[in-house]
Amino acid sequence: MRIVQLRRWALAMMACPLAAAAADQTVTVTLLEGPTTLVRGVTRYALAEGVRLQPGDILEVSDKGLAEMEFTDGVAVAMGPKTRALALSVPHGKPAPGDFYVTQGALKLANAKQGARVRVVTPFFILQAVDGTFVLVLSGSEGSVFMESGEARLASRHAKGTSPTRLKSGDFFTGDDNKGNVTARPTPAFVAVLPKVFLDPLPSRIARYKDRQAQPRRVDLVTYAEVETWLKAPPEIRRPMPARFHSRAADPAFRAALVENLKFHPEWDPILFPEKYQPKDSEAGSGTAAPPRPADKR
Repeated sequence: MRIVQLRRWALAMMACPLAAAAADQTVTVTLLEGPTTLVRGVTRYALAEGVRLQPGDILEVSDKGLAEMEFTDGVAVAMGPKTRALALSVPHGKPAPGDFYVTQGALKLANAKQGARVRVVTPFFILQAVDGTFVLVLSGSEGSVFMESGEARLASRHAKGTSPTRLKSGDFFTGDDNKGNVTARPTPAFVAVLPKVFLDPLPSRIARYKDRQAQPRRVDLVTYAEVETWLKAPPEIRRPMPARFHSRAADPAFRAALVENLKFHPEWDPILFPEKYQPKDSEAGSGTAAPPRPADKR
């Protein structure tokens, strides 16, 4: 009996690390066609297959490129040419939602299961996967979504008090930040701009990167132009940017661009001109508080 109990105890102990490893949640880049830029911190990198995403990563696919990422739980996200996305949150060693802010391009999210916590935020709407697969295309003035299978919920970013639109298998939505329309099938124009790989199930290559992790190749520190889109994003997206890119303000060219475009990101004012927020001598003596920081201008 003792031997049997010891054997069971040993097997249980051996299984613990495996269970812990299985619980680790990650998002891994598993397929690249053409170059894709990764901005991590204040540095620009060349993305590589096998790199695991981190919160705050910015991805920019080249004009003829393609990038696919796979979650540990089987969800896959593919980005077509000229797609730009910011990973607001991703699983990184522990269960967490996957939130991506996408400003342009084409994206396919596949294999979402019931209870999936994956959202795609756009300048026009927020798309919450329930289960299944959808394809998204963003142009300059509107966004379109085709629900290939399953279900998703689409909520306007600006229409307060409205209920989310329920998209079911076969539904096609087109709209901007004010209104939208759901029809029974995608338009020929929508299908024409999709990458060919989006017309078929996304390939799964996660198995080859299960036990190995790649590192991106460092290129250089980012310039203002390379992160301008994110510095000028809606307030809830751009507010963390000063803390992230604070060190780049020491670069003369970066600083000059920040000052020139300050009306688009006023939260940089205290960093660029801290003397404006120092108490004056008379105020310091009287205990008068310094003026408040400027409010975000929408």
